[in-house]
Amino acid sequence: MRRRLTEGQREQIALEALQRYEAGESWREIAERLELHPGTVQRLVAERHPVTYRRWGQRPVVDPAEAARRREQGESIQQIAEDLDCSRTAVRTAIERATGAPSTRYPRLSTRREPTDEELQNLRELYEACPPAPRARPGHRDTAGVEGAALAVACLAVVEDGVPMQTLSKQLGRGPTWVHWLLSRHDCRPHAREGRSTARRTRPTQTPGGLADTGE
Repeated sequence: MRRRLTEGQREQIALEALQRYEAGESWREIAERLELHPGTVQRLVAERHPVTYRRWGQRPVVDPAEAARRREQGESIQQIAEDLDCSRTAVRTAIERATGAPSTRYPRLSTRREPTDEELQNLRELYEACPPAPRARPGHRDTAGVEGAALAVACLAVVEDGVPMQTLSKQLGRGPTWVHWLLSRHDCRPHAREGRSTARRTRPTQTPGGLADTGE
């Protein structure tokens, strides 16, 4: 039986779900990814964030086929997003729909954990190894180079081992989306996993919001 969600987990789920909904996924699709009931997901979001509900049949922000084609041709998520004037999450969500390989930036609820002191110390040392950022406040580092790439890979390993990105960002003393930004900067992403299908326990229904795919 799933353990009771903490307030931190509820906020992480709400933020993830809101971003994916704004990107075009339906509540049912989002719930399948998070292995929760659609009503639970929608309630968690509504309780914590203002939601602008989509019109029925509203088109995706990014065409899934185009996003997947450009990615296969070697363009980065950042390049595609800038060219199409949309968010990186919108591009990722579109690619997921086109390739059939959905992933979530957050690990499964049952495996979520806090980062260890050793992991945090290692990540801080990698951050300090980055060169000073130009024209930045004292102590800030430039993570665009090879040192930043090494930091991103180390962060990715911690995330894939069960630490949510938002949790890791805060433990490192950064904003809630800092790790997500760093991984996107170096075109890293958590290992894709299939969302658990609910085909055997739900009736096939039309999902009005299921036409779109993007999210911040």
